[in-house]
Amino acid sequence: MEQRKIEHITLHLIVFGTIAIIGVLARQTVLHYGWDEFSSYLILVVCSIVIGAIYLNLQIAFRQLLSPTIERCFMRFESYRNKTVVAEIPIEHHEVIESAADIESIVSESEIENETPSDTTEEVSTLSLSESNEDSTELPKNEATSSIINNTPIEESSQPTEYEIYHATAMAEKERASQKKLDKVLTYIKQTLALYLNETDLNRLCGYVTEYYLSDSLPKVEPIKVDSQLKTIDIMHFGWNIGKAFGKPRLQTATFIKRVFAHTLSDSEISTIERKMSHTESVCKIKLNRRIA
Repeated sequence: MEQRKIEHITLHLIVFGTIAIIGVLARQTVLHYGWDEFSSYLILVVCSIVIGAIYLNLQIAFRQLLSPTIERCFMRFESYRNKTVVAEIPIEHHEVIESAADIESIVSESEIENETPSDTTEEVSTLSLSESNEDSTELPKNEATSSIINNTPIEESSQPTEYEIYHATAMAEKERASQKKLDKVLTYIKQTLALYLNETDLNRLCGYVTEYYLSDSLPKVEPIKVDSQLKTIDIMHFGWNIGKAFGKPRLQTATFIKRVFAHTLSDSEISTIERKMSHTESVCKIKLNRRIA
């Protein structure tokens, strides 16, 4: 890589030096014919630019047109094709291929030494056995070599480890328990509020509660208006019941029900809702329920 970089720098220096020399000669020529200094320097600059542009255009034309044509001509020769393939393989891959070739040569030499010409039958059986062994081991060895050359690792066993099995089992059990808890809360909501909400609002409330349970942040909601039979303490008890079942903080649950039941809790602050959620009063329709989850 360093050698190639030095070669490019040397080539460019030679080209630019040649262009400068041609420009100086052009300047001296116009001075000889009586031009002034300014015009001679202008000729120097213009001549250098023109020759540099010609050089760049010729280089681009050679790379795009002549170079592929010349390479196709040389590719007809087998020695050039082999040299090109070898040049494209990295050095470490050459070492792997050479070591594989050395192992094959050693194995073949040992097989030749072990042959006994006296017993023809044994020789034939040994040859057939060695050929079958070579057939059985040749494919994996060739696959390993090709995978190393192409930088593609051999696929490992797809069997899951013991840890992965236990981890997947635990995650599935956790998911089942979480879904079971959510189903119980949704059943409680439908049984408790079916008399005070229409079907559309009840389903919308179940969707909000589901999103509230599955997300760490509060969902975007549109306020739901419940029947006037339910008072603020009923909504507070309802919020405490679902928040306790989900294991959510009191302040977060208070904020959630304040947004969902904005009409009923319009006169109550979030701090008041948080403080009075678990208070018991004699007159209420929704009781505190500690057995939901």
